[in-house]
Amino acid sequence: MHPFVAAALALLAIAAGAQTPAIAMPEKHSPTSGEPKYEGRIEGDTIEECWTIASLPFSGTGGTCAYLHDYDEACPYLGSISPDVVYCYEPTHDMCVSISLCDSYYDTKIYVYEDGCTPGTPVACNDDNFDCEDPPVSYTSWLPEVPMYSGHTYYIVVDGYGGSCGDYVLEVDEVDCSPPCDVICQGIPEGEPTCYDGYDDQYNGGCSTLTWSYIQAGLDTIVYCGESGVYDYYGSTYRESDWYLIYPCGGVPITVTVEAEFEVLLGFVDLRGGCQNMYLYSYVQADACEPAVLLPGGQFAIYVAPDTWDLEYVCGVEYSMTIDGYTEHCDPTPVEVMTWGAVKALYR
Repeated sequence: MHPFVAAALALLAIAAGAQTPAIAMPEKHSPTSGEPKYEGRIEGDTIEECWTIASLPFSGTGGTCAYLHDYDEACPYLGSISPDVVYCYEPTHDMCVSISLCDSYYDTKIYVYEDGCTPGTPVACNDDNFDCEDPPVSYTSWLPEVPMYSGHTYYIVVDGYGGSCGDYVLEVDEVDCSPPCDVICQGIPEGEPTCYDGYDDQYNGGCSTLTWSYIQAGLDTIVYCGESGVYDYYGSTYRESDWYLIYPCGGVPITVTVEAEFEVLLGFVDLRGGCQNMYLYSYVQADACEPAVLLPGGQFAIYVAPDTWDLEYVCGVEYSMTIDGYTEHCDPTPVEVMTWGAVKALYR
């Protein structure tokens, strides 16, 4: 199954009232679109036999079922046996490119290597991008901004989730590179150590660890300075998430604003039923990060994490979180012990 937070990647409009998206997306199945035909190597089967992209913009179509399975990357899911097709491109100048499989017809995955196959360290990787507009099927892929540099060769691997294969539409185009972001925060330090590959997140991990940062209600604006990032944990990709526990009494809208050095997923997690029955009460993602929500009384958590499992978000990227309207809190009620065996997958 997809992790719970993947449901939040479908961008919803945030209003002053409560939003109640489902706790989890339905189980992700991976039927193949026809049987793979392993009839020997063909053009595009490997990086040595890649289809050349001569210039941008580029649009190409094809089908993966006739190819072999050669590569796989965690984006964040490993274990794919899908056949894959490889394209290659040599940029004439430093640039950023958008690489889209949004209009494809099967459960896709896409990733990029620089100058050869480097398992575990792709330049960029995506399984499901819920920002695709009106895709013909669910779970298509899109890398909206991939940096590429002249003098290097980039290999774009069109892959699938699980064992999926089928017809794809690949679109590659040059886009403007986002300016570098440097957040300078003046507030209360979050206090968590900087994550790293192999990091065991036991600090304000919320329902995955039953550890929290508690925010005391006050009359003035509250500012927290935090860090996040995406890291490898024994072969799986995790995002470092932070949970800030609050106990609003209800009646006053609470506004949370985050300025981050990464595209952010920000939301209120309803904990009135304990961790076992938690759900995202309201959320936003990326640069739309000002949810103003009228919360009822009870236990909630403010949840902050990168909105994708993109390894480009190296550990130590910073954010500044401003909270307004949290003027008083009610007596807390205990959080129920989490019993889900896959809880790390739900909120990683």
